[in-house]
Amino acid sequence: MKKQVSLTALALATALTATAAHADDVKLSGKVFFDYSKHTATGSPDKTAGTINRTYISAKKKIDDVWSAAVTIDSAYDSVTSKHNNVFLKKAQLTGKFSDAVSVKLGMIGTPWIGYQDKLNGHRYISKSYVDTHKMASSADAGVGVFGKVDMFSYDIVSINGGGYGNTAKTEKTDLEARFGVKPIKGLTVDLGYRSGYLGKFVATTTENKNTLTQLLVTYGQKGDLSYRVGANVISNKIVDDLGVAADKTVKGTELWAWVRADKFGGYIRNESTDYDVAGSAKEKRTVVSLDYHATKGVVLSLVSDRTSDVGGTAGSDKSTTGLFSQFKF
Repeated sequence: MKKQVSLTALALATALTATAAHADDVKLSGKVFFDYSKHTATGSPDKTAGTINRTYISAKKKIDDVWSAAVTIDSAYDSVTSKHNNVFLKKAQLTGKFSDAVSVKLGMIGTPWIGYQDKLNGHRYISKSYVDTHKMASSADAGVGVFGKVDMFSYDIVSINGGGYGNTAKTEKTDLEARFGVKPIKGLTVDLGYRSGYLGKFVATTTENKNTLTQLLVTYGQKGDLSYRVGANVISNKIVDDLGVAADKTVKGTELWAWVRADKFGGYIRNESTDYDVAGSAKEKRTVVSLDYHATKGVVLSLVSDRTSDVGGTAGSDKSTTGLFSQFKF
């Protein structure tokens, strides 16, 4: 199945490029996340090696004054296949911009929250955002959406299959995801996120969990000789078994982060806390720290320490990653 998706993705990218009358009609870009690090985990042997976590190749074309198209091919590590670095389709989006207030998107589309937060955070090459890490949402999915902005207000609402770009099969019930934002003053962002659905797993008459995710993200930052941004995200994910077989629970989390940069040097810190709402479970805590070197445009090298205690709510279970992380793009 993944081979078929890969061939489809390559065909779409080729077709998109072939329709261009001039080379500059299509914008090509790429991005690679690589780390060489040591990983330790309770009950597992230590591992030290290099990993290409993600490779993105994107093609974008403006069709006319309203319509544009974008295709992104993605490669990521997959431990269950014979070729561990699988290539697959991440995005195949058609966008129609009718005004700043109203744009539509369809296809394999970007979802409202994860990509938006990753852009503010600026350190996706080190770690996924909280909801991405905990698989509460996906950064892209098959569906349709509408988005736009009016003065200081913005919105992004989508109806999606729910399984993410890794599973775009039709489902019996689609998921709804939305983000509503406001920028009241320069540098300040306030965003409310909402997601409701079954993550592409609904099957009638079986035990399926409905997830209702809410988030509040507040960030503030400025650009200049000293650039910085700080962010605080509060997360609540209520999980309800429709048939009443399993007990309802609400996973609650907090995510605090900050980054700073002066010329070529910078740093990043992130603290997370997760309450899994399970009797007897401990509160999971995570701390990520990095020292960043911006070698040149598009190239960042970071020394990283990433430590999690009481993993998954299991007291005494720990894991850590330390080493060199990098992002290079063109």
